[in-house]
Amino acid sequence: MNKQKKQTKKLMILPTNTWQKLFIVTGITVSFVSMYSCNVHAQSFGEKENVLIAQNLGGIVRKIPLEEVAVPAMSSAKTATNAAFSQARIELKSDGSLIYILRGKNQQGFEVEVQVTPSGTLIQVDEQIESSGVPEIALKAFKKWAPNDPLISTWRSTRLGEFFYQFVIRDFWLEIAADGNKVVIYRKKINI
Repeated sequence: MNKQKKQTKKLMILPTNTWQKLFIVTGITVSFVSMYSCNVHAQSFGEKENVLIAQNLGGIVRKIPLEEVAVPAMSSAKTATNAAFSQARIELKSDGSLIYILRGKNQQGFEVEVQVTPSGTLIQVDEQIESSGVPEIALKAFKKWAPNDPLISTWRSTRLGEFFYQFVIRDFWLEIAADGNKVVIYRKKINI
């Protein structure tokens, strides 16, 4: 009987030291957390603090005065769009990088939103446009996906030289690649 216990002990591969147990539990925890990151929705603090912060997928967004936008970021955004900006937000991305999100109107009176780094690198430029400025193939894709929905507004989004067209309807907006081959449907978010 004693021989069988000794053989069983030799066959078991379980941690016996406290540090081995701690190492395994830590490894499992890190693996689990990295595979299943949480989706955090918008949060706002009370009026008492006069601060509005929202979190999304690990990022933190806060409204800021236009005067707090870095000069290279504002200069780059104005040069690209020739817009008069009226709102600014700053976002701390989950990777630790910062971007400014600037909103305003261009000379034609259309809304503009620009995402730009503090050093002035443009990440994304969204400009409201007339639906007549949308390529026919993208317009056909929109009508295929939302045939009976009234169109509220149309936007052109430029990201690293690629164009996407955004169609805003009541509860959603559709983003369609310029060639009509890719359609992404988003639920509208609360504006911050």
